[in-house]
Amino acid sequence: MLIFKDIFNDDELASDSFPMKLVDGLIYEFQGKHVVRKEGEIVLAGSNPSAEEGAEDDGSDEHVERGIDIVLNHKLTEMQVYEDVSAFKGYVKTFMKKVIDHMTKEQRPQEEIDTFKKKIQAWVVSLLDKSRFKNLAFFVGERMAQGEEGQLAIIEYRDVDGTEIPTMMLVKEAILSEKI
Repeated sequence: MLIFKDIFNDDELASDSFPMKLVDGLIYEFQGKHVVRKEGEIVLAGSNPSAEEGAEDDGSDEHVERGIDIVLNHKLTEMQVYEDVSAFKGYVKTFMKKVIDHMTKEQRPQEEIDTFKKKIQAWVVSLLDKSRFKNLAFFVGERMAQGEEGQLAIIEYRDVDGTEIPTMMLVKEAILSEKI
């Protein structure tokens, strides 16, 4: 299994146990599911406990956890501050400078860096479209939640054949994969 970590703070953000694809050589997209988990249940990464019998809350006092499987599995925290467009723009500006500095330190060819800048700018502009931005949620890993700088995990709620599919987006240049 591959674990995808933030290159700046080592937060685990996703794994290849979820359906994933690389879009335009730029953004990894991971498909999640809405799940309900009862305390004490053993849950394997990528499984869908909500589709199994007895996954619904029966009104008992046991602890029930609801959310998106990727978020729950990787202990991500929602950050509503980024739902403000100006706060998000400020974050993106700082973060992309950091990514470009990292690419430069890694001695990536200038042409590759320029291509990245062009593609990432177009992607960010597409996120900022009003009709799209309202369908986004922003999550951070454990270290970033404690103030360390890193990558936001952006989840877009997409309608696929009448079903809402939470899709996590991560910038490829700001994550590394680790085989476990």
